[in-house]
Amino acid sequence: MGAGGERVIEKQMGVSRSVFRIVTSAVLSFGCVMAVVWMLEAARAAALFGWSWGPQPNQEVVTLRVLVIYALVMASLMVRYLFAEYDVVTDRLRMKVYLANGYIFLISLIALFLKFFEGDRFRQAEAVVDVIGLTCVAATVYALYLLVMIYHNVQKRLENERELSEQLYQQLTTDNLTGIPGRVLFMEHLAAAIDTAQKKGTRGAVLFFDLDDFKMFNDSLGHSFGDKVLTAVAKRIRAHLSSGMRLYRLGGDEFVIILEKDASVTDHALQAAEQIFAVMKQKLQVDDQELFINLSLGISRFPEDGSDVHTLYRNAEMAMYHAKQAGRNHHQLYDAEMNARAAERLLLAGDLRKGLEREEFFLAYQPQVCLMTGRITGMEALIRWRHPERGMVSPGEFIPLAEETKLIIPIGEWVLRTACRQNKAWQDAGFPPVCVSVNLSAAQFGQPNLVAMIKKILQETGLEPQYLNLEITESITMNNVERAILTMHEINEYGIGISIDDFGTGYSSLNYLKKFPIQTLKIDQSFVRDMTEEHQDVAIPTAIIAMAHSLNLKVIAEGVETDVQRQMLRERGCDEMQGYLISRPVPAPEFEALLHSLHGQEQVAVN
Repeated sequence: MGAGGERVIEKQMGVSRSVFRIVTSAVLSFGCVMAVVWMLEAARAAALFGWSWGPQPNQEVVTLRVLVIYALVMASLMVRYLFAEYDVVTDRLRMKVYLANGYIFLISLIALFLKFFEGDRFRQAEAVVDVIGLTCVAATVYALYLLVMIYHNVQKRLENERELSEQLYQQLTTDNLTGIPGRVLFMEHLAAAIDTAQKKGTRGAVLFFDLDDFKMFNDSLGHSFGDKVLTAVAKRIRAHLSSGMRLYRLGGDEFVIILEKDASVTDHALQAAEQIFAVMKQKLQVDDQELFINLSLGISRFPEDGSDVHTLYRNAEMAMYHAKQAGRNHHQLYDAEMNARAAERLLLAGDLRKGLEREEFFLAYQPQVCLMTGRITGMEALIRWRHPERGMVSPGEFIPLAEETKLIIPIGEWVLRTACRQNKAWQDAGFPPVCVSVNLSAAQFGQPNLVAMIKKILQETGLEPQYLNLEITESITMNNVERAILTMHEINEYGIGISIDDFGTGYSSLNYLKKFPIQTLKIDQSFVRDMTEEHQDVAIPTAIIAMAHSLNLKVIAEGVETDVQRQMLRERGCDEMQGYLISRPVPAPEFEALLHSLHGQEQVAVN
């Protein structure tokens, strides 16, 4: 029961207290009236002060007057207690009721006194007094009827208010979309868990996570589909929660779990995180779409990482963002150094915005070489940032930040335009035409105007579509397979090539790979790195090459650094390679010099 429901209960208890006071006051007032009657009767019989005030009045009339006064006193008390504490009528009407009861009460007292002092002098007023008495009786009966109705209405209103309060409390504390507890209950329960931990010496953790690239679902398939994704995710995770774990939705695609354990909270929190990731590795069926959902998760523990709700929430959220920076689909424990790194990233984000305006970025180009002939067949354009104060900033540092701040969209457009313009310039300078490869981020790939933007850039720069290749990762395509296929078909129809980058590090679904309209697979450098004379770990590269060729796809090996690796790849039929064995990524002037030295497509020398 929430605060609203508690207030309604307090009001109902207040009504009960008012009724008790009404009854008590009515009994006391009746006693006072009877005391007045006794005193008057004693005075009439000359038993009080030795005076006699006339003959004894009709006993029934006296009783009638007493009952009238008693009823009016009780009615006045009921009006006072009910109306004063609960504003069921306006102040003006309440004052009129007070005034009417006061008049009737005063007239009734006068009538009673007149009856006690009745005689020849008062005979003419007796008829008026009787009429007033009867009017008082009728008015009192009607007043009692009204008070009963008022009391009934007050009770009904309080019952309705209680129901409404419970509904509002339910809406405030429960997420309407997923049916799980929301932010309000999370704050209450976490505060209670912290208090329990402090009193009993127990421990706990907060697991904060959100869905990677969820915005792409909303942008590409609509908010209704995104809501269904959130509902399906909440249902799946909730069904696999262990004891001591409670799931909440904070809003958007943000969820949080409170974990309470007596000991070893770090181990339990990490196990819980692994359990969540294992559950979400299974494909999710939403309508007719098969989805693979990635998430990033941060963990803060209490009391180690904070002793209040705000601190624990903030630290878990910060750890989650560090998990995103580490490559997404990952979990991260909070540590105190994250605060300093967060401040540093905040400054870097501001510099990133300025860097785009100040033209601090440039492209470096790495050649792609045919393993059979040694000739340059293409190049990959890679963005670099020369900061005026920090010097060269690592792409691994600023690219995740650009994705997080959504600056990756304008930066990616700049990269695409610059690479196309430069490739066209080299062709115009007489160099043999080769294809330039440009990486697309998840945010770019999810843009509804992606194809239109690419066409516009090609028209502006004059580069023919066959000399542009777009590289995307497996994870981008798996977020929404059907939409990814449609987008790739649009790109292909315009004559642009598509490569799957870092193949083998993601889902690597052969079923989907057959459906993708792609031309090239790029073997991730982590597999190439293991191809040494000592290990000769070539099983995965060999399998990738054979599979790609069976699908009529070209294969490019990334990160080739030794002659042994080049020889092993050539023996297994790999088509092309790129890596430091040929050249590191170099700025346009140096790459142009490389093209000059290789003009005529002669054999490439090792740098």
